[in-house]
Amino acid sequence: MSEHNEILFRPVEPADVELICEIAVKAWQPIFASYRRLLGDELFEALHTGWEARKADQVRQAALHRSDCVYVTEVDGEVVGFSTFHLDEKTRLGTLGNNAVDPKCQARGVGSFQHEQAMERMRQRGMRFAKVTTGLDEGHAPARRSYEKVGFDRSTPDVTYYRHL
Repeated sequence: MSEHNEILFRPVEPADVELICEIAVKAWQPIFASYRRLLGDELFEALHTGWEARKADQVRQAALHRSDCVYVTEVDGEVVGFSTFHLDEKTRLGTLGNNAVDPKCQARGVGSFQHEQAMERMRQRGMRFAKVTTGLDEGHAPARRSYEKVGFDRSTPDVTYYRHL
């Protein structure tokens, strides 16, 4: 983004829902391509056929049923990204959920802006900690960089194994 761009983080509106679903599917293309390379075609098809509709529906359901925790990011009046989050009042842990930036606007600081803004909304609602989960595959590398850029610096390792029977 240049210093001349107007950037806004605002609550989702009904007119935004299908657009953010489209952004989600476009943004997750490299991730699922990475999964296909890692898993091979047969296992990928068994696990992930129809992922586009499922990802869009996750975002749609959040926007329709938890709209107080779904925000969109506009640059110069155009919706270019979104962020969903969940608040746990008991642990005071805010969790970033599905979030994405349209590929045409990635690597310009929009994702970092979104994360900072989402975490500020969490702070305003009494959260003390923030969490995000992401993959270790090459498709998630941009997401990891974005999270690290805004200060996520603690993690617990995890691995999922598959095998043919």
